[in-house]
Amino acid sequence: MGTAYEERRGTLYNYRITLYGNALAWLIHVVFLITFWRLDVGLLAWSNVASVIYYTISFYFVHKRYYRMFFTGLFVEVVYNAVISTIVLGWDANVHYFIIMAAYGVFFMPNVSRLVRIATTGVAMAIYGFLYVNATTGTEPLAPSLEQTLGLFCLLSTIGLIAVLSFIFEGSVVEVTSELERTNDRLHTLASRDGLTGLYNRMTGSAHIETAIERSVAAGRPYAVALADIDHFKAFNERYGHDCGDLVLKHVAATLTWTDAICVRWGGEEFLLFIAGQSEEKVTKTLDELRTRIKSNETIFEGSRLHVTMTFGVSYRDGTTEECVETLVKEADDRLRAGKQAGKDRVITSISS
Repeated sequence: MGTAYEERRGTLYNYRITLYGNALAWLIHVVFLITFWRLDVGLLAWSNVASVIYYTISFYFVHKRYYRMFFTGLFVEVVYNAVISTIVLGWDANVHYFIIMAAYGVFFMPNVSRLVRIATTGVAMAIYGFLYVNATTGTEPLAPSLEQTLGLFCLLSTIGLIAVLSFIFEGSVVEVTSELERTNDRLHTLASRDGLTGLYNRMTGSAHIETAIERSVAAGRPYAVALADIDHFKAFNERYGHDCGDLVLKHVAATLTWTDAICVRWGGEEFLLFIAGQSEEKVTKTLDELRTRIKSNETIFEGSRLHVTMTFGVSYRDGTTEECVETLVKEADDRLRAGKQAGKDRVITSISS
């Protein structure tokens, strides 16, 4: 996905995992503290006092986004507490499972090299193996019923932490992927649309029209290309300024989209339309309705009512032959110039030329 994806995913993931992970770890150690204090296991009670204090301070690390410090401290604390607890209580208390959780969690830490992840996991596994061999009975083992209860709690807590870790990671990936898709959609729109009118730009519009021509010919459907130009457009700019010209362009573009035609900002005050599946008479009628709408729509700029008209030049094909956009546009441009010379504000078709 790239660096931007990894950084954004890391930002979301770091914050969520540190906040929720720290809160869960704090809660687990509060439970351990109360449990060992009531069981009069002094060493582990004081060890969990230190852990609770550490995770309380770690909320500051989360707030300041000191993620490396947080993850390092978390790994050291988890492994240390698991080692001490296993030595004191024995293997069957299942506190050692938290070492597995720590080793698993290393691989979800963003911006950490593979070597560091492998080395950290190797250290965790070495410690785990050492405990398995040397800490089977414990120095202060609990009664069987208490040991079974604590063992179940540790096992379920480990599974829960791993599940939370995975869900947070998955959620961050899904959210960032959705953000990237939305960004790509916006970039695609910026690349394919005219920024002022929202219509297709020339390059994208040409590609769409080429495809539409191929489909029309394949289906034997007639098609037409119309090149339209706003009459006296330079006069609007010269008299009222470019803001007025922009307003006229936007109003005209909005009117052109009234049809089912492919609408393209061809350049300057020129627009290109592609209409498929209509007879030549229907195309002429559709374009004349557009011309009338543009003429009748009110365009007011700074209190001044503007008289906006448009001239259309049309190139029509019956759908039996496929021609390139350039050829059709050139023919339509000839009709457009003929319309301008004839007095503007009209639709000129290939037949009437």
